[in-house]
Amino acid sequence: MDAIPNHRGFPAPALAAAAPIRPVVASSPAPNPAAHKGPADYIRALRRRVWMVLALAVPLAVLACILVLRMQPVYTVAAEIEINAPEHDQALKQIVSQDIGQHDSSFQSQYIANRASRLRSVFLQRKAVGAEDISALVSQYDDPATELYRTLGVIPLNHRNSNIFNVTLEGNDPYRTKRLLEVLLREFADEASAESHKKMEDSRFLASNNLNRLQRELEELKEKIKVEIAQSTTLGANGKSLIEEQVVNLGAMLNQKQMRLGELSNQFALMQNFPRTDLDPTAARRQAMIEQLEIERHQIQEMLQSSMRTSRSPNREPAARATAKKLDMILDEIESLKNVRTEVGLTPTEMAMEQYQKEIDADKAEYRRLLKEMRETLPAHQRVLDLIEESKEKTRRIAEMRVRLEDFGIVADSPSITNFIKVPNSIPEPTIPTRPNKPLLIIAALILCLGAGIGLVCVLEFIDHSVKVPEHVSHGLTLPLLGVVPRIRRTALTHRGGHLWTAGSADSLACDAYRNVRASLLGVADRRGPIVTLLVTSAKAGEGKSTTALNLAATCALAGERTLLLDVDLRRPSLADVFIQDEDPRASLGLVDVLKGDLPWQRTLRHTRIQNLDFIPTGDTREAPIEILGTLELRQLLLALSQHYDRVILDGPAVLGLADCRFLGRIVDASLLVVRSGSHHLNTLNRAKAMLEQSHVAIAGVVFNGLTDDIENWSSYHGDYGALPAPGRASLTGEAMAIA
Repeated sequence: MDAIPNHRGFPAPALAAAAPIRPVVASSPAPNPAAHKGPADYIRALRRRVWMVLALAVPLAVLACILVLRMQPVYTVAAEIEINAPEHDQALKQIVSQDIGQHDSSFQSQYIANRASRLRSVFLQRKAVGAEDISALVSQYDDPATELYRTLGVIPLNHRNSNIFNVTLEGNDPYRTKRLLEVLLREFADEASAESHKKMEDSRFLASNNLNRLQRELEELKEKIKVEIAQSTTLGANGKSLIEEQVVNLGAMLNQKQMRLGELSNQFALMQNFPRTDLDPTAARRQAMIEQLEIERHQIQEMLQSSMRTSRSPNREPAARATAKKLDMILDEIESLKNVRTEVGLTPTEMAMEQYQKEIDADKAEYRRLLKEMRETLPAHQRVLDLIEESKEKTRRIAEMRVRLEDFGIVADSPSITNFIKVPNSIPEPTIPTRPNKPLLIIAALILCLGAGIGLVCVLEFIDHSVKVPEHVSHGLTLPLLGVVPRIRRTALTHRGGHLWTAGSADSLACDAYRNVRASLLGVADRRGPIVTLLVTSAKAGEGKSTTALNLAATCALAGERTLLLDVDLRRPSLADVFIQDEDPRASLGLVDVLKGDLPWQRTLRHTRIQNLDFIPTGDTREAPIEILGTLELRQLLLALSQHYDRVILDGPAVLGLADCRFLGRIVDASLLVVRSGSHHLNTLNRAKAMLEQSHVAIAGVVFNGLTDDIENWSSYHGDYGALPAPGRASLTGEAMAIA
């Protein structure tokens, strides 16, 4: 197309006889990239819908501020109280209990917890609000106790087991709230004191009854002891066993006799080891004989040893046998001499030992008899002992209880009885409300309202899967992105006949966007073949296809291409108001008249104020059938127009639901699909693409129209250039503006 220069020296496109663009083969639709939202998408949505955020946030913020300002102030009255377990409770418990002196470690914490819970009881609060001195203050409440219970707080200080509590009460009237808390704490202390006194009197009564009971039991025990001692023959007056005393005495005597017998046995053994010769006249002679026999025994043993050394079998020799026999006889004689005892009668020691042994045997027999008798009487004796021990214990307990009961008056009058719960006499009246913090609430309300608006926009953006950025279209449709047109403001220079006219502002971003579309078409033509006849369409109406066709035709004409803009939208023609003036007598003639054969196309041609740009309107479409777009006459017309113009741009109808573009797309070199930002879901665009592909319509690419977000990433400049236009550009702009 660029190889043939026209009369102005600009590259001209090739003729329509060149090979057309091959239609795109239908493929399965790609996943919708618009369904995957990122932080950038939500930020763009907030920038695009900041009006929605403000529309929701401002009324809510105003309403919230009004509610906050109308809120009544709430005052908090606080007082510290101290709860201690009364010490007289432990003293009385010692009086009543058998475990005197034992202290319950959990009594203190349990009592404090119960008292703190009692402070929040409804009964106590009803009693407090029923006091005469505050009846006038609480008369306006329907249920004062409920109001008191709802705002009353009892919080332990430092830790959970602390006995110091911070009691708070909230209300709208500081004086009334102060008086309510004072009366409540007064009733609380009075109730605890009354309960303590009642418990003290009950304990006194129980202790007295217990003392009387112990005294009666002691008298009964004494009577039982007397009866048991009177009925027994083995018990003494003090309850001791007579048999037991006898056993003890007899056992002591038996031990002494056994000790004396042992001493005598030792003396007798000593006498045996050192015998006295004066008592036995034959002892010296026996001793001499024993010594003589010992000498003989040594001689015979030496003879036997000598014989055993010289003889091989000494046991068989008669001499050896006789010597051994003689040795045995000597040994027997020595033994008999040593065992000889002279009968001279019993010694005094032996007679004493014999007497002590007889007495010990008799005492043992008596001891066994007494033990048997004591075992038989032991149960009765043990019963008496138990009774005596029990009577002693009761006597001791009675004495201790009498002492404690005498001291009970001192315990009852001690300060721990009346002042174990400390409450303040007066509570300071608050002057500054604790809540609401109106500035903080207003700030929080503004933040929440703004967050609600932002949340609404984010939710709408999350459920909105329409295409809003060019990448969604190019990736989702798998078609080339030929250009991105930003949203154009409607001004006196850009508004023409209901369309946006970019030729009135040659240095604007929109004008450069259409130049980029033309440059992309030149690139497509280089790869696939020349594009002379170009159909501009969209999935549905209202996406800017007519504006795109109008501005693209003006851009091509200003670039030096002989351009014809043809309005073929028989259903909603809209380009006639841009170029045709009311005083033109041919204003009602157009494409329909040419296709009917009433006029040649040259008679309907309109020359615009822009050089190289011509226009053929639709004409009167009231009696023209839609099928006229698929006739042979239109094919011949486009062939003739492609011979006279470098670029023929057709403004066609929408695709979905209509067959017009499917007829037109088959007789043009290529089609251009216009997509408006945020108008449709990707499925809608895929359906339009599929319908064109089914009719073998070649789609050159997509023009993304009406971009509002991320414009700075699609242009090197922000807004107009600001530079002075070149002379050539100024003349072209002047010609374009001459249409007005």
